[in-house]
Amino acid sequence: MRIFIYTAFIFFTFLNSTGYAQSSAAITGTVNDAVTGEAIPFSSVALYQKINNKDSLLNGTQSDATGKFSIRSIATGTCTVRVSFVGYETLDRTITIQAGEHLDMGSLALQAATKVLKEVEIVAEKADLQVTPDKRIFNVSNNMTSTGGTAETLLRNVPSLTIDETGAASLRNMPTTIYIDGKPTQLTLAQIPANQIASVEVISNPSAKYDASTSGGIVNLVMKKNRAQGYNGMVNLGIGNNSRYDATVNLDWQKGKWNLTTLYSLNSTRNPLTGYVHRRNIDSDGANSSFFDQNTNISLNNVFQSGRLQAEYQADKNNTLSIAGTIVGGAFNTVSNQTYYYRNAAGEQTSYGSRNTVPHNNYTNTGLELDWKHQFIRKGEELHFMASRTHNRVSNAGDWYTTAYDINASDTTAQDGYPVQNRIDGRIIGNQTLVQLDYTHPVNELVKWEFGLRSYTYIRDQEYFFNEVNSNEETLLQNYSQYARITETVNAVYALYDRKLSEKLGMQAGLRMEQSSMHGVSKFDGSTFGYNYPSKTGQNLFQSFFPSIAFNKVVDENSEWNFSLSRKVGRPTFRHVFVGIQANDRQNITIGNPAVRPEFVNTAELSYNKTWTSTRNHSLQWLPTAYYIYEDHTIKPIVTPLTTDSTILVTTFQNVKADIRFGLDNTMIYTTGQLSILFNINAYKVILQSIDFTNEMIGYNAKVNFTYKFPAGISAQASAQRRSKNPSLQGYQNAVNGVDFALRKSILQNKGNITFSINDVFNSRKFVTIYDQPGIYQASMSRREIRYFKLSVQLPLGKLSNSKMKERKVDRPDIDFSN
Repeated sequence: MRIFIYTAFIFFTFLNSTGYAQSSAAITGTVNDAVTGEAIPFSSVALYQKINNKDSLLNGTQSDATGKFSIRSIATGTCTVRVSFVGYETLDRTITIQAGEHLDMGSLALQAATKVLKEVEIVAEKADLQVTPDKRIFNVSNNMTSTGGTAETLLRNVPSLTIDETGAASLRNMPTTIYIDGKPTQLTLAQIPANQIASVEVISNPSAKYDASTSGGIVNLVMKKNRAQGYNGMVNLGIGNNSRYDATVNLDWQKGKWNLTTLYSLNSTRNPLTGYVHRRNIDSDGANSSFFDQNTNISLNNVFQSGRLQAEYQADKNNTLSIAGTIVGGAFNTVSNQTYYYRNAAGEQTSYGSRNTVPHNNYTNTGLELDWKHQFIRKGEELHFMASRTHNRVSNAGDWYTTAYDINASDTTAQDGYPVQNRIDGRIIGNQTLVQLDYTHPVNELVKWEFGLRSYTYIRDQEYFFNEVNSNEETLLQNYSQYARITETVNAVYALYDRKLSEKLGMQAGLRMEQSSMHGVSKFDGSTFGYNYPSKTGQNLFQSFFPSIAFNKVVDENSEWNFSLSRKVGRPTFRHVFVGIQANDRQNITIGNPAVRPEFVNTAELSYNKTWTSTRNHSLQWLPTAYYIYEDHTIKPIVTPLTTDSTILVTTFQNVKADIRFGLDNTMIYTTGQLSILFNINAYKVILQSIDFTNEMIGYNAKVNFTYKFPAGISAQASAQRRSKNPSLQGYQNAVNGVDFALRKSILQNKGNITFSINDVFNSRKFVTIYDQPGIYQASMSRREIRYFKLSVQLPLGKLSNSKMKERKVDRPDIDFSN
């Protein structure tokens, strides 16, 4: 696989960049209002030619948000350009175009229709799925089952994505990188309000343009924006059981060259959860030697608030500058009460105890972003500069109280040294800096280059002090603590070459080079850990290059093929290197390993996109994708008995041989009249390899979403998901099922709504993990949430400025006119 990637890249990079010999004609222009001169976005531009004395449609498009349009790869000769928009007179222009000519028609001014007496309101539904050569765009702004929730609940309904027991998103069972409006974020999915997300872009095999550490793909959350003159906004209020409530207020104001956006969001819950651990210890003869059982009651108490203010200034038609500030804060405390029991081979109880955990954790995250775009006179030539600075502070504090009792023939006595009280103190302070510069240079109509620079630094001071308390005196247990400064740095440069090989065949090849390092220094003893790529001796220079290549073949206007290859890296996360105890189960603890190194991933992907439509307003879109992923030196959790007490299992992280997975990911969307059905199934095989273990399994992830629109502005939505049994190196995770339901009533002329939703209708989302090795069989269950009911209200604020038309279109992922 690697040899193919590199050979293909070298071959195509050295192609002559002067362009393909075939001529290609094109026309461009701008559609404006004849009186005001304002741009008319989303107007229809069609190209006709006389054939047998009849107008025959050759090609067409829509103008963009600024009124600009472009039609390429058109026939030569005399043609008619027809421009139309509701509320305006149709405009015809006759042109004659030569082979290879690029004709700029300038401003095409439309006259208001004289018979139009009232404002025209257009409501257009955004397509559920849009496919481009490098990404899939899912419309989620109308997802009812996630109303009033977070990005975590919303992504559960996006095809190919799954949410694990920690609330993290995976794409085809690979951890994804989360972006917000194209920028990386330190926020978790549970800290992002779903009401503000307009669409989700899934980039399953990112090119060399993107950060190489996106080995599991990129999920870009595109936030709702307003581009209409005037001011408007939206208020979302929600309340549910288990002290669950949320509120979101966003306001947009645009006048002339200025656009201001403000956002405030509050989300809170007290979620009662349960969990268990059941273990059988097995002797060398295969008989049960003893048992351990534990039941856990949890109150997951989360509350967070977020605010954002963004100002955008369009200095002229070529320069746009924006600056944004964000602040997020709250508390996340998992209060738990565990009761546990030990039994002998005969099943008789021999001892028991409990552990109460009361954490005192909170966090704040502040950020500042700067964004500048400059468009040159040459069409498509652009310079984009982006910089951000983020500061976060997370506290680590809590109290543990553990009891243990022996059951004797005559009485019950406390075990030696019990009860035990532990106190955790500390905090994590992190500072993240990102600077990025991208330049796009079109050579001609067929060839385009992209270049970029990127520098990323993340410095965090970690303090986690695990203390044992005796007679109000605290003793630090250094083996379970961490006191360190960790600095991560990634500096990158890339080049991307895009070429049209023929009228319907395109190619893109890129190369990215990254210098990356992680340096950690323990403040306990001065010991160091980390890595450098490339090293100072240059021995791993080869592992610092990340090529990509992709082909796009358009079959016709309703179908196309895409093929891509890339190499990526998966760097250790905070959880991997953090040596403090990350789980408070008496018999199961998790500790990070600062010695882990990056993993490297090779990915091949072949996809086909086909759409069928009929005159009866029926449409079917099918997107099958075959993929192959080889993850070398992969980071996996490994479970081993504690050296001082073999009854305690310790989970840590190690680099093992390989993670190999391949499969077929199918997405189908069917719409007809009032009904819309989205279906996704990813069938795959996983092969996990280490020196000591090999585990392989065939599995699938499936989800289906039904949406039906009843009369009187009432609509209903039901979503169901199933993730089949999934392997780990030393066991597996059982299947997980879930169903969500929502009912919505539109109010205020469809500008507001009331939504009633049920999350996890059958209360079935339970994550059961099996550890199955010689000597021990253990089943443990955890949950993210239980079934809950919620009522949400969405109300509009303000109004748009007066004009000849009010347009409410939601067919673009970057614009929301639903207000």
